Amino acid sequence: MGSRGKVTIDVLARELDLAKSTVSRALNGYPDIAETTRARVQAAALASGYAASSMARNLKRGRVDTVGIVLPGEQLDISSPFLVQFLRGATRVLEGRGIDLLVASATAPEKWQETYDRLIVTRKVDGFILTRTLSNDPRVAYLREKAVPFVAFGRTATSENFAWLDVDCGAAAAEAVAHLVALGHRRIAHITASPTVNFARIRREAICEKLLSLDLYDPALVIEVGLTADGGRSATDELMRRDEPPTALICDLDLLAFGAMGALRDLGLDVGKDVSVLGYGDVPMAPVHSPPLSTWSQDADSAGSWVAEMLMALISGTAPEILQRVRPAGFVRRASDGAPALDPTALRRRLADGPNAAFPS
Repeated sequence: MGSRGKVTIDVLARELDLAKSTVSRALNGYPDIAETTRARVQAAALASGYAASSMARNLKRGRVDTVGIVLPGEQLDISSPFLVQFLRGATRVLEGRGIDLLVASATAPEKWQETYDRLIVTRKVDGFILTRTLSNDPRVAYLREKAVPFVAFGRTATSENFAWLDVDCGAAAAEAVAHLVALGHRRIAHITASPTVNFARIRREAICEKLLSLDLYDPALVIEVGLTADGGRSATDELMRRDEPPTALICDLDLLAFGAMGALRDLGLDVGKDVSVLGYGDVPMAPVHSPPLSTWSQDADSAGSWVAEMLMALISGTAPEILQRVRPAGFVRRASDGAPALDPTALRRRLADGPNAAFPS
């Protein structure tokens, strides 16, 4: 369908050789429209630019009073401690404004655009909340192109002209190194995620820079895994097999730290004495874990509230470039860190000779 200025339902109906009522019902998600017809109408609406113009008209004449969050496949676990806290904060603000939150899913990474397409074309939402931004995030480019309001929790590598709230995870990561060095640690490992995840990229760069400035950086002590407890466990098993194992672990999420602590316990090591572990996030399990986890708080509940407030401001016409905020992360010290009881040589010997005799001497 070629460009022809203002696109209306009449134009779409004529181009598709369908009744205007059929096109309207397809765009608004009525169940009496065949799926093949709905898909055909939605595709034509997107190609013609109708979706963006209809969103703009809708915002002028009255909103649908719903905002959306689309969770990629790897974030679908609704029991995720961070997600639960974040959504709680967001819904508290939205409910106070009479706004609903629609949580949608893209079960496979390649399906994300289909989900956004459907919600935009059928005008189900006034705007979107994005979470766990990527360094180069295609969702940001897509929503900017469609002229749909959105606020991201997290920046991208270029911090483009869009609304976002972020936590200063780089400063927290550098502070983690300084804290451990002050305790006496010199072999400090970093359990992280792929740098395609923007906060992981920022933290990796900050930790590397800080360790290099102290002449303590060892690339063999940087392990990249998935952001799960199992990832933390497998990375710790690998790190403890080093000829000079680390005496401290910096983990990019509390979930990674929980897995790391489990692995250390299985090796017969005392977390917080034999090996220190620091997390990031301060999820509800952190203070009741064994031992309680020292970590940096993102205050996910408050972050959700802030993002919702920013989205309301954006939808009301505030320019996105002035809706960009960086908040500090606060250190919450508990019991999972301390001065090293063993140097790397003694730690290696302990692993070889201890009750589990995990590794050969």
